Amino acid sequence: MKPMFFVLLGVFLLSCESDKERLAKIEKECSAKTQIDGFNISFFGYFPKEADSIHIKIKRGDQIIKEYSDKIPETISDSLRHLRNYSLKNDILLTDTVFVSIKNEPVKKIYDFKYLVRPHYTMMNKDWGCDFYELSIDSKKSTGASVDFMNSNWKILERKNFKDYYHF
Repeated sequence: MKPMFFVLLGVFLLSCESDKERLAKIEKECSAKTQIDGFNISFFGYFPKEADSIHIKIKRGDQIIKEYSDKIPETISDSLRHLRNYSLKNDILLTDTVFVSIKNEPVKKIYDFKYLVRPHYTMMNKDWGCDFYELSIDSKKSTGASVDFMNSNWKILERKNFKDYYHF
């Protein structure tokens, strides 16, 4: 039984990577990424009559490679903020520019997509991962890989006012 223990211990020790080696490996993988598969768009304070559809245009270099409109889901995920979400699902190069618009709002220009090496924690250890985490929206850096539309007239609701908005 003892020889088997030493064999298993030897295999375990040989298979362990140091933190520096894992970090270098992830950084190399991250720098090789060239595209994302989409991102989330959130709508705060818009009722379906104010924002029922979204128009998307993807520009690669000087060419429009995709242009379409889609319905924004009516499902509210946060009633206090009247939050609805849309997932833009397309293969987008990190160098592409995406234009997103909804009714009565200016077009948002989204570009400069970036992956970042970030720590990933579990209960037992720390590891590293390559996450799509940063983009620019109208010349402003945004972290979290999400685009937000916020109705400027919207105020967070108090629970007593729910019935006025949601007709319970």
